[in-house]
Amino acid sequence: MNKAYIQKFREILRDFDQELFLQNNASCCNGISLAQCHTLLEIEKSNEISVSDLAKSLSLDKSTVSRTVDGLVNINMVNRVVPKENRRKALINLTGSGKEICSTINYTNDSYISEVLNDFTDEERDVFLSLFRKLTCNMSAYRAQKKEPPH
Repeated sequence: MNKAYIQKFREILRDFDQELFLQNNASCCNGISLAQCHTLLEIEKSNEISVSDLAKSLSLDKSTVSRTVDGLVNINMVNRVVPKENRRKALINLTGSGKEICSTINYTNDSYISEVLNDFTDEERDVFLSLFRKLTCNMSAYRAQKKEPPH
């Protein structure tokens, strides 16, 4: 692949990353951090999840996720439930407040995406979604293989 293409792609990706970062920060509300937003949304997706599984899905170490969850428990956004059948494996789920915050975050981001994709045709949206999914799958597969980036 030609070096100029790769450099242009990386430039666009940096711009995209910056815009996404700004939008993510804008969509977090009530003084919660971006890490807490991501954690809440991941818990929402699973409904109920262990800290270990949450750490895996967020690609973070368990201690980092545990501290984030502790903060969310302290502000009544999530519950920590200890099942009777396995007292060593606490499960995390959203409180009513956590569900409300997720709903607000989702609404804000859905509105934003709808607006920024508004001038795409249906066909362009379908192609974009397909290619973007392929790119993220390739990136994930590359990371899973734990390949070292070429120097």
